[in-house]
Amino acid sequence: TPLSDPVVRRIRALGLGRERGGAVRLSDEQLREGRRRELGRMGLIRAAANLDELPRAAEAELALAGRSNVGKSSLLNALVGKRSGGTTTRGLAPVQNRPGVTRSLNFYGSERRGARIVDMPGYGFAFASDGATAQWQAAMREFVVSRGGLLRVLLCVDARQSLRALDREFLLMLDREAGVPCLVVMTKCDLVPTSELARRFAVLEADLAELGLRGLRAGVHMVSSRTTAGVPELRRAIAREMPKGWLRFPRGGTEAAEVGGAEAKAGDAAEEEEVEAGA
Repeated sequence: TPLSDPVVRRIRALGLGRERGGAVRLSDEQLREGRRRELGRMGLIRAAANLDELPRAAEAELALAGRSNVGKSSLLNALVGKRSGGTTTRGLAPVQNRPGVTRSLNFYGSERRGARIVDMPGYGFAFASDGATAQWQAAMREFVVSRGGLLRVLLCVDARQSLRALDREFLLMLDREAGVPCLVVMTKCDLVPTSELARRFAVLEADLAELGLRGLRAGVHMVSSRTTAGVPELRRAIAREMPKGWLRFPRGGTEAAEVGGAEAKAGDAAEEEEVEAGA
């Protein structure tokens, strides 16, 4: 429809969606930018299975949330410039082709910068006992409520699915109870035909608008963790919500440089070459 034309153009510009010949091929520059380690060298800080194991709050944390198997861990790897394999992982966070791999609140961080990312278990976890599920749900709820304004949540929604009741409940809890700002991203956008992706994008925006969330940041984002399409744009959107220095060497114009605020160090170029060599 004419209404979706701007969205279709945006999808194609990002290198997302599927055309008749298959997935859209990214340019070399898009591939290089998608694989940049803009959050520095990050590692696992702690895996917290209960509230007593939570680390002290950082200056700012980004938590990835969503239903089981929406691609949270794969997106985390893409955000930090790592790549996930098909059935396991060559990245930072463990990834497998079945729901429920993440069974704790996994905190990843960098010693050089204040960036910290939290990989949360999928709500509606399918491979745990009722007792374990309740324990994890309580830990996640307590975590987001206790962090409050220090936390930002990135809600992941599978582009092939719609916003479900669990998503709505989680968003309303974030907004009404925790007061935590939230960004929304559609994952696996390389698996959906372009026109269908545009339609699902419009439906998701309308569903979110109906919730009337005060802390929802404008604009639904679209990414493919597999190809990294849309990932650089998502990084910059996240940086606008974070303290100065969240990104090591932000790109994409004056605005991104101002909000990211990190100057490139002498070792950045060498590390970028290393990333490209491993691509």
